[in-house]
Order: sequence, then structure tokens, then C-alpha cells
Amino acid sequence: MKDPGSEIRISADIDKLPLLCGFVEEHSEASGCGKARTNGMLLAAEEAFVNICRYSYPKGHGEVTVSCGREDNFFILEFIDEGVPFDILSAPEPELELDPDQRSPGGLGIFFIRQMTDRLSYRRVDGRNFLTMAFNCR
Repeated sequence: MKDPGSEIRISADIDKLPLLCGFVEEHSEASGCGKARTNGMLLAAEEAFVNICRYSYPKGHGEVTVSCGREDNFFILEFIDEGVPFDILSAPEPELELDPDQRSPGGLGIFFIRQMTDRLSYRRVDGRNFLTMAFNCR
């Protein structure tokens, strides 16, 4: 999957979001993914990164490694952090049928990630979270 220059390590700080988005956009377009698909990737990447920034390191700042590349017709984004374990696949679906003021807070970012990706996986290995998102770019 990995191409030269297809990995970035940045602090888990929301101020670094433009750097992450630029990285994803550059590699997505270089891989031949269309603008509409790239926009979906950017939304999913933003949500994943913001969740890591807000919840993964409750006792201080950590880092996130993001790698990307092409596998067949898929553009793959992988987020790796050493924060609190969190399996996105086990998170409950948001209560979309309720009015926003009646709904429990949170969960919409995960919902957007699930909607934007064609494949989504999570694993915890050696104290690190691996969140892998695949986007079909046919």
C-alpha cells in the first residue's frame, strides 16, 4: 500500500487539521480519485482525527501517524495512535430518528465515517490503535 512520502506523523492537536487535510487531498488526487470522492475522504479523515485529538489522549498530547496509498481500486487511509483503546466498529449508531435536542450527544462523527467509507476496520496491537478506512475510487 505505501508509496514513498505516503505517511505523516503529527501531534494530536486540532490545530494540525489543515496539515492532515492537505496531506489526504494531495495523495488522493495523485492516486486518481475524483474530487467528490476526495471530499468524502476528507470528511471521514477530519472526523477520525478530531476524535483522536479529543478523546485518545486524556492526560496530555500524543501523536498520530496517518498513512495512505492505493490498493487496486481503493484508496486506503490508516490512522495509528497510542491513546486510549477505542473500537469504532463497536460504537452504537446515533439516534437519528430523534430530534437533535432529544438525542444523546456525540456519535455523528462516527456515523459520517461509516457512511463515507467502503470498508472500515479497527485493531489494537502492542498498545496502538489502528483505524483503517478504504474508499473505492473507480
